[in-house]
Amino acid sequence: MRIDAYIGNPIIATQEQYYQLEELLHEIDPDCKTVQLRQDVVIIENIARKTFHYPRTPSVHWVAGRLQYMVENGL
Repeated sequence: MRIDAYIGNPIIATQEQYYQLEELLHEIDPDCKTVQLRQDVVIIENIARKTFHYPRTPSVHWVAGRLQYMVENGL
């Protein structure tokens, strides 16, 4: 799995948050291809590629929930 954290993303501000997100995503689906944390959206590429707009206060758990949603729906 590759996590691309773009400058100005609202999810990862520290190295600790990066590792926390990596661990959560690996627990949900170790075969996930990429997660791109951009300034206004997160793009998750698993079997399919899906874009999610950030809510008002996004977190690493919110991103993990989007991957969980994709896994549960076969995306």
